[in-house]
Amino acid sequence: MDLYWGSVVTPMGGALLVGSRQGIQRLWFEDTAQGVTLAGCQRADGRAQAVFASLMSEPATTVEQFDVQGTAFQRQVWQALLEIPLGMTTTYQVIADAIDRPKAVRAVANAIGANPIAYFIPCHRVVRSDGGLGGYRWGVERKRAILDWERDRVSRAA
Repeated sequence: MDLYWGSVVTPMGGALLVGSRQGIQRLWFEDTAQGVTLAGCQRADGRAQAVFASLMSEPATTVEQFDVQGTAFQRQVWQALLEIPLGMTTTYQVIADAIDRPKAVRAVANAIGANPIAYFIPCHRVVRSDGGLGGYRWGVERKRAILDWERDRVSRAA
């Protein structure tokens, strides 16, 4: 399956990206990648940087643009995340409503937490119903920084 990995530079710090011909499979920020094994992957920093740059200039619109594994429910939630505009936030309840599962808020939160490429499938754009940031795989400070960076990008484009 021609897996590759590479180091990329993001606005939030260095990251490791794993991908295949079908798309990105995993992403970790370097400061949280302890214990990550990349056996069976060929190092290809240039390829990883090119994929990263492409997704930064033209964000994905469908889950099928990635090579991520998940249940049908998880993929449905991840697709809903891709529909949240850059610089905007929404709540777990709104995502549950959007996929016609209004009582599945906890399951939605679990699916969001299982997202293997959280930077590109933007789970950081989901906040608690009280407006609090809630949790984030890479810490609330990084979540806040990503959201601030996105809002700044949107305001500069306006």
